[in-house]
This record gives sequence, C-alpha cells and structure tokens, in this order.
Amino acid sequence: MEEAGYIYFNSCLRFINFAIFFTNEWMKNYLRLIGSLYFFWMLFFFSLRMIFIVIQLINGFKFNFADGIFSVFYGAYMDLAMASYIMLIPLLLFFFQRWLPFNRINYSYSLLCVFLFSALYAGDAVLYKEWGFRLDKAAFAYLLKLREAASFVSVGNSIALVFLFLLYSFLGVFLFKTFYEKFVSDDSRWIYLSNLLIIPLLIIPMRGGLDIIPMNPGKVYFSNNPFSNHAALNVPWNLMYSALQAGSGDFNIHFMDDELANRTLDTLFADRNSNTEYVLDNKKPNVLFIVLESFTANLVDSKYQGTEVTPRLNEWLRKGIYCSNAYASGDRTEIGMAAIFSGFPAQPQSAIVHYPRKTEQLPSLIRNLNKDGYHSSFYYGGDASFASMNSYLLNSGCEYIMDKHQFPKSSYNAKWGVHDHILFEKLYDEIKNDSALFLKICLSLSSHPPFDIPESPTWENKDEESQFLNTAHYTDKHLGILLDRLSQLPVWNNLLIVISADHGARFPGNNQYHVPQKFKIPIWFGGGVVTKTMNIEHVSSQNDIAATVLYQLGLSNDEFLFSKNMFSGMNKPFAYYAFNNGFGWVDEHGVQVYSNDKKEIILSEGQPVMNIQTGKAFLQKVLSEFNKK
Repeated sequence: MEEAGYIYFNSCLRFINFAIFFTNEWMKNYLRLIGSLYFFWMLFFFSLRMIFIVIQLINGFKFNFADGIFSVFYGAYMDLAMASYIMLIPLLLFFFQRWLPFNRINYSYSLLCVFLFSALYAGDAVLYKEWGFRLDKAAFAYLLKLREAASFVSVGNSIALVFLFLLYSFLGVFLFKTFYEKFVSDDSRWIYLSNLLIIPLLIIPMRGGLDIIPMNPGKVYFSNNPFSNHAALNVPWNLMYSALQAGSGDFNIHFMDDELANRTLDTLFADRNSNTEYVLDNKKPNVLFIVLESFTANLVDSKYQGTEVTPRLNEWLRKGIYCSNAYASGDRTEIGMAAIFSGFPAQPQSAIVHYPRKTEQLPSLIRNLNKDGYHSSFYYGGDASFASMNSYLLNSGCEYIMDKHQFPKSSYNAKWGVHDHILFEKLYDEIKNDSALFLKICLSLSSHPPFDIPESPTWENKDEESQFLNTAHYTDKHLGILLDRLSQLPVWNNLLIVISADHGARFPGNNQYHVPQKFKIPIWFGGGVVTKTMNIEHVSSQNDIAATVLYQLGLSNDEFLFSKNMFSGMNKPFAYYAFNNGFGWVDEHGVQVYSNDKKEIILSEGQPVMNIQTGKAFLQKVLSEFNKK
C-alpha cells in the first residue's frame, strides 16, 4: 500500500509540474510564437492558392464549387507539411538563443522564404497555363540556359511574372509583420525542454500524419479533374518532392512482375516487320527530317475565323503518306527528338535527353545511317544546347550542328535567334549544294512561345490562341515554299522527307495537359522517292518513325525496342504518351489515361482492347530501360 501510495503521489506531482510548465508565462509566449508562425505560413499559402485558382480560371481552366472547397481543404494538409519543414529552422535556432540574435535571424530567414516562395509561385502561375502541371524539378532543367529560356517568355508573361512576384512578396511581408510575435527569453531550461518536446512532433505533419504512406501528391488528389488536384498542391513542397524523387535520375515504378511486363512487351512488338509494304523506289535515298515545333494535328484541315490555318501543309499531306491518327510521345521538344530518332518513349517527370550518360547508350537512327554512308547534319534557329539537345545530337552521331550561332547576327529577328523563313532558306541552300548522300534534320521554332512573327499577322486578335495560330500559319506558308522549291531540284527524285511535330499543343481549343487531343500530331512521308499516296488511319506513334524509316532503307531496326514498323501488316496499332506524372494509352477502340499520383485512371473513352494494364507494362519496361542506361 505504501509503495502504491508513493507511485500515486509521484504521478500527481509530475502532472502538477507538467501543468505548471504549460501555464508558465514563458511557455505561453513560446506557444504563441509557434502558433503565430504556423498561422502566418498557412495563411500565406492559402492566399497564394486562391490567387492561383483565380488566375487559372481566367485562363480558361474550370472546376465546380465543391472541387474548389476540397482543393483548399486538401491543400491545407500539404501546406501544413511544408510549414513544418520551414518551422524546423527557427525551432533549432531556439537552442542557441542565448548566443544568437534569434529574432533578427528568424526575421531575415522568414522574409527570405517569403521572397523565394513568391518567385516560385509567380513562375508557377505564369507557366501553368502552358504546361498544365505545377512547378517541379522539370522547370529547373532549363536554368542552365536561362537566357535562352527567358527568350521564350512573352512580354506579357514577363510583366505578369514581375507583377505576381511583387504582389506575393508584399502580401507575405504584410502578413508576417502582422502575425509574427517577438519573443526573447533567457530561461534556457524551458528552451531546451520545449524544443525537445516540439521538434519531434513536427515529424507528424511533415510526413502527412501517422499513416504508413507518407505525404505525396496522391494524398491531396481527390478529383478526376486534374486542375482541381493541381490546385491542392503546395508549390515548394512539390518542387522539393520531385527533386528528391528523381535525384538519382532513376525511377522505380513497379506495377507488376518484370517477367509479365516483358511478356506483354513481346506481344506488342511481335512480328514487327512481317508483311511490310515498301513505299520507296530506292533503298538509299537522301533523307530530310523536318520537325515542326508544336504542330498539333488539330491544325490540319482546320479553319479559324473562316481562314485555313495550314493550307500548304494540308496540300502536301495529300501527296504522300499521311498518318492521320498519330500521337506524340511527350510534351517537350527534347522528348520528341528522342522519340523520333531513338524510338525511346517519354518518361513521366523526366526526359532522358537531360542525362548525357544515358543518351550515349540510346539507339540512334542518325548513327545507323552514318554507318551506312550518310553524312548527318542538324539545322535550328535557336541555341541547340538548350534543353540538352546538343549533347543528345552529338551522342547520337550527328556530324554537324548549325544553330543560331552560325547565322549572322544581322539575321536575328526573333528573341531566341532566327525565324523559320530564314532557317528554311538556309536549309534549301544546303540541300541544293550538297552532292553527298545526306541525312538532314531541321527543327523549326517560330511556333514556340512567345509567338512572334516577322510579318503581318493573319488574325489581328491579341489573345494567346490567335497568336499561336498566326505563328503556325506563318511557318506553314514558308514550309510550303521550301517544299515547292525542293520539288524543282534534281535531288527531289531521290529524296525522302519525313515531317513530324515535336509534340502537340493545347491550342486550338485550350486542351488540358493530359488529354489525347493535345498529343495528336501529323506525321508525313513524302518526297520524290515515295511511290504511294495514302492516308494511314490506324493508331501510330512518334516512337514508330525510327523503325519504319530504317526498315524502308533496308537497315535493321531490332535495337529499337519501343518502335513499331508503321507499314507492317502485322502491326498492333497503339500509342503511348507521357505527361508530368502519368501516361495515356490509345488503341483503335479507345483511350485510357492513368495518373501515377492518384494511382487510378483519370480519363477513359471508348473500350480499348489493350487496356491500362498493357500501358502499365509498357511504362514499367520503359523505366527499366531508362534505369539501365
């Protein structure tokens, strides 16, 4: 009994001491400080989210009222996680409060975070309408070429960027000064004790609660509307997460056993070249690739305010072999280059072109043609080192690269270099004067933001869609002139021309970033060496170009694991495309789009025979090969 009484008395004493601790004036001030900092960050992130939503609603994105409420609710969940990471520094500084000017350091640290996050959120708000996903590490792949990247931004977007940065910064400073409670104490006993209690508790909101699965984008995804989910994301948290996830350059997504994924892939590419129709009258023609920036298939045979957008391309597509149901592999130029010339599909949240060590090991149509006696060259009006294209081309065996640095500065009539009519003129001269067997690749650029052209616009409207269509109309005009002039040269009779977009575009129609319409592109085989005129209506992919061309030239395409022969009668028609963190799977009977964040299908149309499980096997194999490189 005495022992039990002692235990009871001791427990009561501890409880009293604990209660005194939490009613201590120092502790009240301490908790007030922690609470005010937390409240400030939560209110700041909430304000940035609401401004983002308003901006994107003005840009044409839509969601219902309920989704708006849920995006704020789920967003607060991720905001709390980010606020806890931010709070870790001030709490650690408390240990050294006796020797450091805590208030001054915390004040400077907090304002530095405000300015940094304001810059991130400003860039995110401006870029989202074009990219369709929140800012992540993919954007920072372009910072090594900051000047070139900046030239892609229109004056209007630049003004919006600066305005939003100033608005966010002012808002952050105002809120911080309003809610930050100054606090000074020399009572080191309470400093150490309180921090030893509080800091471990931060782990709970940091990891998103006590669940087995820690915080990740999928935990705040709640809707089938991607914009609703994206509105719930916290930008600095999303950036930090994407950087940590892809820090090694490798990805480990396992949907199924590797052996099953391999078997699935084998069935997709079985009899790759069986029953193939030859469409060339010569197995060793000169080859010209024209890769058109953002030339979505939605431009083909379309009118805007009563005027054809691409009349010349429409005309030429009827003279050769047009693949009218083709899809880009991804949504970036460098991704499209790897798909066209290496037959390597896009990866969510990354691009293999940004890893020179990996691109050295990719198969290459360019390298294969070099071995067959071709001389290879690349022509571009911008800076070829942008987005690591230069290293990819060199690793692929390209022997000569001409970009804006080889043009006289007097011809620089665009923010990033030279416009397409100058580029096409130079390409024409090079072809006209080249007597060797050649492979030439031309990448256009005028239809890339900021959508300026060196001649009078066809449509006077100043909205972004009209500006994009003006650039496409301009490029189409000079592409037609190039093809007309080439058709008059002797080389025409021994020339194979392959035209493909690098990727699709959200205009016309302002398509969402993940829908198949955005990824649909024109692919065309023409030139004097092509003997057929036809429209290939079955589903095909940008990834298929390499295997198709190589087989037509009598060369092996075996190393191109993900590339089908478009002209094979045994072909299983399908297309795969990847966006920020998901993929689409298209076949003759429908489409399914899968979100890796939400881990479920977010769009389904029709009834595809090869369902999303086949797409998962395909993506798993792509990432497995990516990791091996």
